Amino acid sequence: MDDPHREGHRLYRTGDYGRWLREGKLEFLGRRDTQIKLSGFRIEIGEIENTLLRAPGVRDGAVVVSERADQNKHLVAFYSGQGPLDANVLRDWLGESLPEFMVPSTCHWRESLPLTANGKIDRRALTAIAGELDVAEQDHDGPSTATEHRLAAAWAEVLGIPKGQIGRRDHFFDLGGTSLSVLKLAITLDRAVSLRDLTGHPILADLATLIDGRSEQRLRAGPVALASSC
Repeated sequence: MDDPHREGHRLYRTGDYGRWLREGKLEFLGRRDTQIKLSGFRIEIGEIENTLLRAPGVRDGAVVVSERADQNKHLVAFYSGQGPLDANVLRDWLGESLPEFMVPSTCHWRESLPLTANGKIDRRALTAIAGELDVAEQDHDGPSTATEHRLAAAWAEVLGIPKGQIGRRDHFFDLGGTSLSVLKLAITLDRAVSLRDLTGHPILADLATLIDGRSEQRLRAGPVALASSC
């Protein structure tokens, strides 16, 4: 652009924005585009999102930056589609087109992404969700009831991860669960859960509450009289 203060000179729009302080210093406030600096690298969020949207099974997606309690920042991807994808497979797919520092550390499936009043993806809401997930990961709360322990053991067997790493607030699909995993889980639990159960109650504690509620209903119903015809 033309320099408004020096005729014949040009200025370059960096995309950064800030403000002058009274002591004559310039305070950096952020960027007007989606470029961020992470671990010394300048990263264009839009490039990651465009790659994510090309992934098989992804209908919509967004990438945000989340800051953990130790102040370390990392990339978090959210996507929607017909169903959750294997998180490791999705990250490997992204890694084929993106450098390692641009591949999100975690990928979370949602039935739909939150939208603003203008119908655009609500990045502020996703950033808040990413922060909550980080806190849940750090404040690991292990299973507390018999049903939760039974579910954790079944999840560990199906997902191939140690039972001790599974907490009562963990999300089945965020741990790498897929539709095939749900089928294996149903068999392991003697058909006590279905795909609809897992989709509606993907948190271990919530799923345990659902199962316990059904057991209580059967107990209240009492014994069932059986009759046979001669």
